[in-house]
Amino acid sequence: MPEEPGEALKGETPMGLAVFLVIGLSAMGYGVYEALLHYRLRRHGIRARGLVARYESSSGTGGSGPTQHAVVEFVDDQGYIRELRVQGTGRSGLRVGGPASVIYLSGAPETARIDIAWRSLRRIVPILAFGCLFAGLALWELVRR
Repeated sequence: MPEEPGEALKGETPMGLAVFLVIGLSAMGYGVYEALLHYRLRRHGIRARGLVARYESSSGTGGSGPTQHAVVEFVDDQGYIRELRVQGTGRSGLRVGGPASVIYLSGAPETARIDIAWRSLRRIVPILAFGCLFAGLALWELVRR
């Protein structure tokens, strides 16, 4: 267990630190994008009633095994039936045939998300924390050199 915050990166080359910095900044950028999208959806989003149509399995990465994702069908403002594949749902909270509130930006149904604030924050906060940790450790080691 490292004694100092930057001890895990000690002995790393500047190139390795640059990779840590790029990974951290990329994660932070994605987290900020998701946070801004969450804000725009709350302010200007169109709410639609959806229905959980089914669950799909996808193979996990890194040997984690298959994961379950809910597929929610909803009708957008143009009258088209759309499908939203909800990441990280597992089998909890959403049951097949049950209702699911959806929110999306007008004219952009690909921005659709489940309309549950805590679910959005549960996705955004870890991404930002991961990005800050990686970028912070890399900057800490670069400054100490």
